[in-house]
Amino acid sequence: MTRLWLTDFRNYASADIAIPDDGLTVVAGGNGQGKTNLLEALGYLATLASFRGAPTEALIRVGATSAVVRAEGERDGRRMLVETEIVGGGKGRVLVNSQPLRRSRDLLGAFRVTVFGPDDLDLVKGGPSGRRQYLDELLVAVQPRHAELQAEVDRILRQRNALLKQAGGRLSAEIVDTLDVWDARLAEKGTALADAREALVADIEPELTKAYDQVADSAAAVSAGYARSWG
Repeated sequence: MTRLWLTDFRNYASADIAIPDDGLTVVAGGNGQGKTNLLEALGYLATLASFRGAPTEALIRVGATSAVVRAEGERDGRRMLVETEIVGGGKGRVLVNSQPLRRSRDLLGAFRVTVFGPDDLDLVKGGPSGRRQYLDELLVAVQPRHAELQAEVDRILRQRNALLKQAGGRLSAEIVDTLDVWDARLAEKGTALADAREALVADIEPELTKAYDQVADSAAAVSAGYARSWG
């Protein structure tokens, strides 16, 4: 990414920022000036979500009805211009090289961004749900097609839970048969997602070992593995 433009994003009415294509870039400023908002905009282009967990409406500057985040960069040696429009209470749009994308998730993986903040220590200290979420985000960044698999697993879980809620504890033969269908689909798609997570962890482990060796001052070793809570 070599340039970033913002319009009505968070506290930025307008911004045009050149980003050096090599070396380290440090964003400095006083409290409340928008340093984290700037990083949030970069993250939004990569994931179409706020890494702070903020709702879409919170990304739009107070008094405005929409926000635009646009960036220029290179991918596989070719220039790429990406623009996202964020609309409060509605569906925004995504354009790549001035052409609208049919599906917003097709943008995932175009820009690869890694966010590390204080909350990320929960990857080690917290429960497994945070680690699963991290792996899923990384999967989409590396292989964007996994976004569809994750969406399918989420959809099946919603349908299954809605059916159980509808049953209200009274499981008729018809509901049991329908649950069996959803359970079979959940087992299929859930296993595929778990397989992808496990393969990703196996790919990460050698890089983790090298990185740890560079910073550790002891002979202790580090390892990573994916343990499933079911069969």
